[in-house]
Amino acid sequence: MRRGELYRYRDPSRVSGTGVVALLVEFPPNEDGHQWIAVKWLGHNPYIAFWPGIGELLETHGHLGASEIRWLDPDPFDPEGDPAITNTGEYPL
Repeated sequence: MRRGELYRYRDPSRVSGTGVVALLVEFPPNEDGHQWIAVKWLGHNPYIAFWPGIGELLETHGHLGASEIRWLDPDPFDPEGDPAITNTGEYPL
């Protein structure tokens, strides 16, 4: 597993604000390759949600590039991975 945070640069919805708005835990991939994500939302209305992958999470909560994932741990399933990489590559930084 690895930890991360959802960092928002702009808040077009004016709901969650900017900065770190959620904490993440990415679980190991299952048989179909999905890496389930547990998301703990911060702020005035905290809650926990589960997503079947980073792409699905960012499709809904990325706000078209206004947010990114900042990983706090290196990817344990990528031996050549760089722990400084903060984006999945699917969405622009």
